[in-house]
Amino acid sequence: MIAHYLKIAFRNLVKYRTQSVISILGLAVGFVCFALATLWIHYEMTYDDSYDGADRMYILYRKDVLHNSGYSIFSSYPMSTLLKETFPEVEDVCAFNRWKEGDIKVEGGASVKVPVVIADSCFMNMFQVSLLAGNMDFMYTDEKVALTKDLSMQLFGSTDVLGQKVIIQDNERTVCAVLGGLEHSNLSFGYWSDGGYFRQWFDDWSNGSYYTVIKLHKGVDPDVFQQKMLEFSEKASDENIKSIQYYKLMPLTQYHYAHFNDEKTIQFNYLIFFSLIGALVILCSLFNFLSLFIIRLRMRMREIGLRKVCGSSTKDLFALFSIEYLLVIFISGFIGMMITELLLPAFRRLSNVSGSIYGEVFLYFIGIVVFSIILLCPFIVKSNIETPNKGRKNSFHKVGLVCQLIIGILFIFCTSIIMKQLYFLNNADLGWERKNIATFKHIYPTDNLNDIGDRITQMSCTEEVLNGHVGLFPKGYAMSALFTDWDGKQDSVPDLMMECIKEGKEVADFYGLKLLKGEMPKTDDRYKMAINESAAKALGMKDPVGKKLVGNYDEPFTIIGLIKDFHTTSPTMPTLPVAFIGEHGISGNGSGAGTITIRYHEGKWKELKENVDALLAKEYPQIKYQLVNVEDVYAEFLQSENTLLKLLGFVAVVCLLIAIFGIFSLVALTCKKRQKEIAIRKINGAIVKDILIIFIKEYFIMLTLSAIIAFSVGYALMKHWLEIYVEQTEISLWVFVSIYSGIAGIIAITIGWQVWKAANENPAEVIKSE
Repeated sequence: MIAHYLKIAFRNLVKYRTQSVISILGLAVGFVCFALATLWIHYEMTYDDSYDGADRMYILYRKDVLHNSGYSIFSSYPMSTLLKETFPEVEDVCAFNRWKEGDIKVEGGASVKVPVVIADSCFMNMFQVSLLAGNMDFMYTDEKVALTKDLSMQLFGSTDVLGQKVIIQDNERTVCAVLGGLEHSNLSFGYWSDGGYFRQWFDDWSNGSYYTVIKLHKGVDPDVFQQKMLEFSEKASDENIKSIQYYKLMPLTQYHYAHFNDEKTIQFNYLIFFSLIGALVILCSLFNFLSLFIIRLRMRMREIGLRKVCGSSTKDLFALFSIEYLLVIFISGFIGMMITELLLPAFRRLSNVSGSIYGEVFLYFIGIVVFSIILLCPFIVKSNIETPNKGRKNSFHKVGLVCQLIIGILFIFCTSIIMKQLYFLNNADLGWERKNIATFKHIYPTDNLNDIGDRITQMSCTEEVLNGHVGLFPKGYAMSALFTDWDGKQDSVPDLMMECIKEGKEVADFYGLKLLKGEMPKTDDRYKMAINESAAKALGMKDPVGKKLVGNYDEPFTIIGLIKDFHTTSPTMPTLPVAFIGEHGISGNGSGAGTITIRYHEGKWKELKENVDALLAKEYPQIKYQLVNVEDVYAEFLQSENTLLKLLGFVAVVCLLIAIFGIFSLVALTCKKRQKEIAIRKINGAIVKDILIIFIKEYFIMLTLSAIIAFSVGYALMKHWLEIYVEQTEISLWVFVSIYSGIAGIIAITIGWQVWKAANENPAEVIKSE
């Protein structure tokens, strides 16, 4: 019996092949979007949750005006010692160095970039790092190194690597250990080295480059512990110990999707959004399939009646149509699995999800099948088999079509606004010039900096070179200063921490900073500064020029200039207080040799990069450097938005295609169902234009209703989303008009073609066939 039902179901799918293909592909794409997004969310939420006591581990962080996010996760090594020895609530603590990219290679091989960790045995104990082979000498000497098992395989094709030589920063090291690296962790690493460097800072508060992770005893409330840290700092007299008041605790399991984690590929809320999108695509596809399925059922009333006359029960009919329905679900699931397999390499590169995903994906598919059976199939049977009413209005397919159009228009609108905002951010005036500018993000040693700058100046692709100065972006040398008093300060106003850039007029002119009042400090100016608008606002000064600021320095600073705000941080970050203090603004704090910043001619970035690489390789092979395009580096701030745009744009097109093809299929079935009506209208004098107007009017009412709902919801969502940005584009009227007109045109063409075919059939032949 089941084989018979399957044969009938397959025949009906073939009979309505266009509608079936649309339904199957729509469900398959929706399933892929939902499954991968949900899988990604689960992966993101399970970072660093496999350690013993992971739910009691916290990473220290604090506000910091020198970091792009406004926060820093770095502290000094003695901070970990202080926490362990002072607070009995702390079960364990670990301080360590970690760099995202470290170069390592074997002789004659290409460099491999992997994360590097420098730590002591506390790190191994807290995070259960296993010693697979070798000894612990890498912790105590700079001449030894430990590799993870994965890196050993990557470099040597084997884990039997003890005694092998590797090259790290042009220094040869001996592999003395193989470690089981951390997996699915923010703290993962490829190799562990430089133990000698690490240990020299154990008692030095000046090196604030350490991650600090603490594990609290069971039952300790982190909020209560945080308050105890604050109270302890208030009683301390040592400034280093008092600094504990600025640190807060974040659960280590939440750090991966924290907004100040610069290693994440996409914001966590965007993943949730994309998962909801996948669910909506599935619903959109189900609405499309159900509406077409129900219409087909009502067109098969004669078949249903004949089956009942021949002895078929409601149970038999339920089984017949449920199998036909589920056949589409299973075929779409199979195709979805195939699409998932094809997209898997790209998905892994984008999300960093590792391990097998097929088990979870299969569970998601089973969930969709169960959802379909429980909620949808009984409704179809109840509405169309038990109580068939041929005269009942077919409202379900209209509701389904409206829902599809709402979802499709909503996605297209949101995608359009995101594209508009990204274009705006990439081209907006940020208060400084970032186009056609390149800079050395790293260059060492700097002995030949002036000679290199002069050689680059002579290149034909170069327009201007700023040599030996601190670039605005990306940040190189940076410092901050705390000001405790200033002219007009109220007692209730807190002290102000400002970023201080030891530069003046030359840098301001090169980057096109706008001076609103006064002047920029010069190289030999002492205790003079120019501040930005945000600093003036924080100080409560409407006219800051001539005012004085007091800090822990020999003399107060005098403000001699006011600069228009400029944005060198993430576009979601408000502009922070910044001051230019000149090279010698604060005695005893030299800025070093600076770097080389280059303005190149339009379209000459590739030529500049090739010329600089050739110059340094030939003339200065000892120099290590990284030349970057400033505009490209700034674009990294928009990584999450660009990822969301790719995902959302793909789904928006899919949803619109589902809706358009749904209309195409629906009109085709409706025309077939209303063949006699169209024929009688023609016999009574109606022309093709009249029949077209009847159909177009009906569907354009649905389109207009859908557009009103979708635009209202989309406007509210996008207005809220835009508020997170300091600079915002406008939601212009032309966006609404363009989307509505475009979809209306596609619908008009779709309806016109189908109705024109139906209206041009011979009325006599149609009536005879009925």
